[in-house]
Amino acid sequence: MNNKQKIILTGLFSLFIVSVGTADPVKSAEPPLVMTLTDAVISNAQITLEVAGALQIQSGLSFPGQVKLNIEKVAQVVPRLSGVVTEIRKKLGDKVKKNEVIVIIESRELANAKSDYIEAVNRLKFAQVAFAREEALQKQKISAKEDYLASRRALQEAELEQFVTEHNLLALGLNAKELAKLVTTSKGEKGRIIVSGQSLTRYEVRAPVDGIVIEKDVMLGKAVDGKMPLFVLADMSSVWVDAKVQAKDLSRLKTGQKARVTSKNAGLGAQGEVIHVGSRFDETTQMGMVRLEIQNPLESPKGQWRPGLFATVDLSQQAVAADVAVSVDAIQLIGDRSVLFVQIGKRFELRPVTLGLSDGRMVEILEGLSGGEQVVTQNSFVIKAEWLNQGGELPGTDAAEGGPQ
Repeated sequence: MNNKQKIILTGLFSLFIVSVGTADPVKSAEPPLVMTLTDAVISNAQITLEVAGALQIQSGLSFPGQVKLNIEKVAQVVPRLSGVVTEIRKKLGDKVKKNEVIVIIESRELANAKSDYIEAVNRLKFAQVAFAREEALQKQKISAKEDYLASRRALQEAELEQFVTEHNLLALGLNAKELAKLVTTSKGEKGRIIVSGQSLTRYEVRAPVDGIVIEKDVMLGKAVDGKMPLFVLADMSSVWVDAKVQAKDLSRLKTGQKARVTSKNAGLGAQGEVIHVGSRFDETTQMGMVRLEIQNPLESPKGQWRPGLFATVDLSQQAVAADVAVSVDAIQLIGDRSVLFVQIGKRFELRPVTLGLSDGRMVEILEGLSGGEQVVTQNSFVIKAEWLNQGGELPGTDAAEGGPQ
């Protein structure tokens, strides 16, 4: 408390006359507490009055949040087979493109799968040649029907085996082009299979999405299997902001609403959109969860939103017509109750009130005040301080409560 306030309060202590009035209360059956002030006290306290009246209030909500990864754009990089790491091409913080090779593994498991495929292709080619010969002989009535049927069955079995081994390699991450290079057919000699000179054990691990390396758990020579994540990649072109909201405010939020998201620590600001409103409340805090999405361009000159940053979410809503509204400066808290002081002549009456919507400047009064009444705004704390020093209590235990919404 500064010296000016001390002087004001000292003057008030000597000049206040506290009395219980009999004026009719507004929407309350309890007798009001009235304090009478002299002209000198009113002048020294620099009290400002305001007439309560109807007003359009642009209500808004402000609540804290924290930046999170957009889980829908996060991917683990897991090899689909076992092997030993022989080359690492990315480190933490590096940018990657989808299908870019980031790790190379030498794998005996892959070599076995490729060998089975090469053998199946070779067997299929032989079965095709044998069936073509038997089919020609059958048409000429030279070959026995049993030999023809046996060659056809062998062809079908070879086709099935080739199909299975091919899709086994596709499931391991190889593509059609790599399979085509693995085995080719000679042009000069009909039916001859040529195996490429590429390594059968080399396995290239590719990035499944565009993104940034945010986790890395791999080193040269490390034995890995098909269950071990080597990298975690995140596309941070958009991020989430998760915020906790009071139960009374959660029902006012809907998906698609726009909000201003700011981070004082990072000096960032952006427009966000509500993408999820929680359907449950925390059992301990009785708070609900709301999630917003904000765009996060990688090359933004203002910097990037990074997971873990604290943020503030400001959400504006449509204007609401308030029958009775006053400045927020008029509201004082006594215990957990909102009160204000109404001027009646030279008397100042304490009124417990129930608050409605607020835009941070004006607040709606739902109960405890009527339009046209004069209330103390500036320096209303001076009257509150004197009232408390006089041992004042709220008139009754069922006084209206509330906080700005």
